[in-house]
Amino acid sequence: MISRAKQYQDAGHPPPFVPVQACGYLMEALIEAGPVKSDGMGNRVPLDWVDIKAYTDLTGAVTEPWEAAILRRMSAAFAQGMQEGKSPFSIPPTDREVAT
Repeated sequence: MISRAKQYQDAGHPPPFVPVQACGYLMEALIEAGPVKSDGMGNRVPLDWVDIKAYTDLTGAVTEPWEAAILRRMSAAFAQGMQEGKSPFSIPPTDREVAT
C-alpha cells in the first residue's frame, strides 16, 4: 500500500502541510528529535517520555514541562497520521472539517 505522501510525491505535487503560525520552535524540536520511532515490529510509534527527556536534556531546546507535553502529543498525532496515511480512504487532516 502506498502512503498518501508518496502519492503526492509520485504525482509531482507537494504534500499539503498545515501551516504553523506560532510555536514553530516546537515543530522544529519534534523534527530534530525524530517525530516517531520504530517499535520492535517495524511500526511507527510516538516518542516515549524517556526519548523526550533525553532530547531536552541534551539540547536544551525545550525547558518547560508543558513544552515536553506538547512534544509528546505532537509525536502521537504524527504517528497516528502516518498510520492513517496508509489508507486510501482516510481523509487528509487538511481536508477535515474542524468541529467547533
